[in-house]
Amino acid sequence: MKPTANQLPHRHRPTHSRRLTSHFRRFAFWVFLLIAPGLVRAQEERTLLLERIDIEGNTKTVAGVIHNYLDMEVGSTISRDMVEAAGKRLEATRFFKTSELRLSPGTEKGQAVLTVIVTERRWPFFQFKSGYNELDGWYLSPLGIRFDNLLGYGNRLGLEFLIGDRISGARLGYYRPYLLGTEYDLGLVLEGNDRQFLHYPEGARELDEAFFQKVHTSELALSINGNSGIPRFFSMKLSVQAVTVDSTLRRRGDNEERAAPGVLLPPLENPYRTGRLYLATHIDTRDNRAYPSRGWWGSLSWEHAVFQEDSILNRDLKYSRTVLDLRRYQPIWKELVGAVRVKYGQISEASPFFERFYLGGPNSLRGYVDRSQNPLGYASRMTLSSAELRFPLSARLKDRSRFTGVLFYDAGFAWNESTTWNFSKLKTGMGAGVRLRIPVIGILRVDLAYPIPDYEPRLHISLGQTF
Repeated sequence: MKPTANQLPHRHRPTHSRRLTSHFRRFAFWVFLLIAPGLVRAQEERTLLLERIDIEGNTKTVAGVIHNYLDMEVGSTISRDMVEAAGKRLEATRFFKTSELRLSPGTEKGQAVLTVIVTERRWPFFQFKSGYNELDGWYLSPLGIRFDNLLGYGNRLGLEFLIGDRISGARLGYYRPYLLGTEYDLGLVLEGNDRQFLHYPEGARELDEAFFQKVHTSELALSINGNSGIPRFFSMKLSVQAVTVDSTLRRRGDNEERAAPGVLLPPLENPYRTGRLYLATHIDTRDNRAYPSRGWWGSLSWEHAVFQEDSILNRDLKYSRTVLDLRRYQPIWKELVGAVRVKYGQISEASPFFERFYLGGPNSLRGYVDRSQNPLGYASRMTLSSAELRFPLSARLKDRSRFTGVLFYDAGFAWNESTTWNFSKLKTGMGAGVRLRIPVIGILRVDLAYPIPDYEPRLHISLGQTF
């Protein structure tokens, strides 16, 4: 008669602890198979030392400029990923027609020699670019000339002309990266432009009912921005301005003119003379700037301005402006990406209208006429939130981000200090749109939006992503 399982000797009976040990060994084996390649690569990276850096072809550019963008030191640990990233940084400078980075074995095992081969760019080049910002809408720079890498020291000098939805002007800029060999970049800009502001009479909310007012600004600005390490999270700008405000309003089409109301009148002396200090901290962990699918972007800025209101009475007007802008990008399912934005801004009540906030239009609150959802003279307080679902519209394109669709929902409210924030006054809009990346122009954005609860469709056309 065969013995039962309970009659088997103790050493032959499988126990619960033995089964757990067996499962653990299998789990550990599969984990090892998954992480072993990474451990091997990490070990290779830790033992690969940079013996020296050789630079070839730099007949104009000083070696120190190239070293700044490599961001590698002799004797430090390097990897192929670091070399690839350095190559992209060097290419992005546009200092060279071609640039190539090669790794070769060093004199001893575990060492490597990095060779940088460049072909110099001798002549300035013309450029055409486009963009947008929330204050001025979209703009084009149909003509610009750049002198990059002046005298081989990595300086940039550029002149461009701007034509846009609400702005026109010219800008001359000088840029000195890695100032004195540090992690700071210096910028110096001389700019003159005309901005166009919209004002709606009481009860009017259509563009053909709006009056336009021009504001001319001349500015000289000095900026300092960090480019690496902790300083890359901070920036500062000092500027002086002369601002001239038209005292009359004009309506498009019939050219009707009317005197500007008091809230839109310039100070006793025109033009304004303004001094500004701008400080900002920011973070950017996005995986792709043009079409991010993961990461954060955030900015907290503070600006303090002083302008002379009346030279006879020697009175100065001061005001401050604070803006918090936070954005998150997150993959949801396959190529479906969620994007969320929250923004808050406030400015002193004494500030002029052209420094204040507005809502409405393709770059802020879709579904409403441009700059129509704010008090006359714009607002000193503003909240804005947006949510988007982004997805590719073509499976045949190698780069799926070239042609994409979006579903969106916007909500915002703009008010002055005398008015309290009220949820019932919140303006909302929803809709769908497409994004098409066009050579030279960039991203063309078309949105069909519905204000809630009116649901009267409105078409918005602009450039770039909304955020």
